[in-house]
Amino acid sequence: MNRTSRPSIVWMALALPFVMGARGDGCAANSQSPAPNVEGTWAITYDDTLDVTITIGGAVYERTLGAAGGVVEITHDGHPLTFDLDCARPDILCPSEAWPQTVTVRQQNTRYEHRMIVTLPTQSCAGDLVDPDPASCGPGTPNEECQPVCDGDVIVSEVDRFGVIGEAGDSFRLYLGAGVATNGVNCALLAASVADADLVTVGSADGGDWNAVAMEAGLVTTGYAGGCLWAGDPDMDGDLEALVLGATVVIRTGFTGARVP
Repeated sequence: MNRTSRPSIVWMALALPFVMGARGDGCAANSQSPAPNVEGTWAITYDDTLDVTITIGGAVYERTLGAAGGVVEITHDGHPLTFDLDCARPDILCPSEAWPQTVTVRQQNTRYEHRMIVTLPTQSCAGDLVDPDPASCGPGTPNEECQPVCDGDVIVSEVDRFGVIGEAGDSFRLYLGAGVATNGVNCALLAASVADADLVTVGSADGGDWNAVAMEAGLVTTGYAGGCLWAGDPDMDGDLEALVLGATVVIRTGFTGARVP
């Protein structure tokens, strides 16, 4: 799998505020206590809706779309705005693409059993890292620290992603973002995009037969900067346009997982 979006400018490792209260207990990444066996292939079943949250300045707009995405229309400060969240777009990874219908989990480190690896479709930057235009970064922009930007394309390929099983062994969190984020021009998955769920287990660590058999109450969260999805009038009021470019668009869907025998 390898697909390329339109030419774009991205920078590395943008953190987002939409990930709250991490499941999976990130501190457990260095735990040497036993963890349930989650290795193998899992079949993922999704909710039939996408919950969308658009934040522009201090305003928050919530909408619901079908599983394939679509168009969200809002009115902000009296101005109509349109966001194209069509999952068929080659530069968009909707939740069911970033966390596909079939995933294979590996626990490669016998010393750190809480670490899990899954190979997933992941966006990355192809090209050279260069200094950003000073006018396009700094306080008030998505690239507040003026980190290097990529002058190439955003490509989608299969990449190993890292996850953590919680210390109690009853949940996990897997990080879907690749450390590549958009400045509002392109649509690159923001680095804090995640999949997490509760784990249903059988057996015990003491008995040596502790196995995860199901994923419940799962939630996939993917995020983008608002400008890359905005199909509004580029000649609109400059202040409003700047707000949209700095906005965040968060897409969530629930899921369950069943271990494939």
